[in-house]
Amino acid sequence: MNIAFFTDSYHPYVSGVVNSIERFKKELEKEGHKVYIFAPAYPDTEKEEGVFRYISIPAVVQKDFRLAIPYSRKLIPVLKSLELDIIHTHTPFLMGFLARHAAHKLRLPLVFTFHTLYDQYLHYLPLLGGMCGNILNYYLQSFCNSCDLIVAPSKYVEADLKRKRISTPVVAVSTGIDLAPFKSNDEEELNKLRKAYNIHEKEKILLFVSRLGEEKNPFFLLEAYHRLIDKYGINPPLFIVGDGPEREKMERYCQKKALTEQVIFTGKKRYAEVVQLYKMSTLFVFPSKTETQGLVTLEAMAGGLPVVAVNAAGSSTMVEDGVDGFLVQEDPDEFARAIYKIMTDDMLYNKMRINAFKKAEELSIERMAARLLLAYKIIRSNKQEKEAL
Repeated sequence: MNIAFFTDSYHPYVSGVVNSIERFKKELEKEGHKVYIFAPAYPDTEKEEGVFRYISIPAVVQKDFRLAIPYSRKLIPVLKSLELDIIHTHTPFLMGFLARHAAHKLRLPLVFTFHTLYDQYLHYLPLLGGMCGNILNYYLQSFCNSCDLIVAPSKYVEADLKRKRISTPVVAVSTGIDLAPFKSNDEEELNKLRKAYNIHEKEKILLFVSRLGEEKNPFFLLEAYHRLIDKYGINPPLFIVGDGPEREKMERYCQKKALTEQVIFTGKKRYAEVVQLYKMSTLFVFPSKTETQGLVTLEAMAGGLPVVAVNAAGSSTMVEDGVDGFLVQEDPDEFARAIYKIMTDDMLYNKMRINAFKKAEELSIERMAARLLLAYKIIRSNKQEKEAL
């Protein structure tokens, strides 16, 4: 099959959406299909075969994010030359407009992955947030109902969409995990990493990987970590991997609470380096309340890490409470207690570690790409039957 992915974000920008796009592209092409990318241009981005870039401008609220100008006279001729079977948009906005226009013009099936709980990001528009909520939800409903298939990255999102008067069929397909990088053991690299951060080989480590934005609830994590030290008397290093608008305030909080030696901010890291950090760590901690799936949670499980997460949104379907981690309410004492329980009970930890590996195996990219491909084939067949009537 020939498939076009339309997206408002693509590398060099780093996000869960970009990771999802790249993983599915790689796996689908490994199976003999062809995936073309239509995305914003970024400064100094090199040309890539099969990637079509659109002139873009920096976003006001997030300078490293680009807003594509979704217009091109060449779009329809280019898409015709690619002999597409499916148009799949990963956004309902700028490039999503373009995807919908192209799909309707060429009478191709339009698939949309509902990657993000968009209403959870209205805090970036403080003057318009309240006003925009209802308008946003109305627009999303309208966009979804103009598609032929909605892909939900978790059962949570699938159920949520079905409650919102979405008439379009919805299928749950998680962003799968490529297990290969996690199965290779390179003790030399791990030892270098431990030495770089002055970590002893058997030292237990907490890990949080995320963009450091308000919607990820990072200050709750710092508060829970402070309770872990004060109330339970243990202070394993906490690695915070990623960057974002809250980082500077988080670092000031750590200075104020005398946590600068225990809390280590690594900044952004290449994926290969993040994989090594998963392997080096003991427990993954995830305070976010806005995830549709929580891809980093699955990555952590592939690295054999049990998870302590706030019981909300996508985390509630990714983590099985008491099996491969704990789901807790948004209470710093309860979160700290769950961390302490796993970190101090070796039998429980080893059981959860084994189950985390199993969960990652169940949600491998091979299995998820096969599920997506089956959905493509069904929706294409249905579309062709309708066109024939």
